Amino acid sequence: MFALARSVGLLAVATCPAFGQAIDPQAARWEAYASCAAAYQANWQNRLSDPSRAPSMAAMIKDESEQYRLAAAGYYEKDKRASKADATRTVDQHVKANVQRFIAMDKVGTLEAFIDKCPQVEEPN
Repeated sequence: MFALARSVGLLAVATCPAFGQAIDPQAARWEAYASCAAAYQANWQNRLSDPSRAPSMAAMIKDESEQYRLAAAGYYEKDKRASKADATRTVDQHVKANVQRFIAMDKVGTLEAFIDKCPQVEEPN
């Protein structure tokens, strides 16, 4: 029974879009938050020229990206016992490396579904 429960649990984690395209059941919280930061960044960046998007909406999306980025850095710093500078650098690199992938998802209409699955932003304890 434990094996089945464990398999189902791993399947649930493995199919969670917050862990990105390359699914890793052992992915860390910081990676999930950093991927969500990249997704919101892509949403903001790809729609800057959209005349139907109010500037206030664009600002809220940009702010949401920043909140995910800060949470990801906090989790990285705590979980890896890293310096704040190392955590920020790692998260920023992750975001930068993934924005184009999320822009491509936005262009085909799948980014919103990804964003809907992002965890709520929480500060690491």
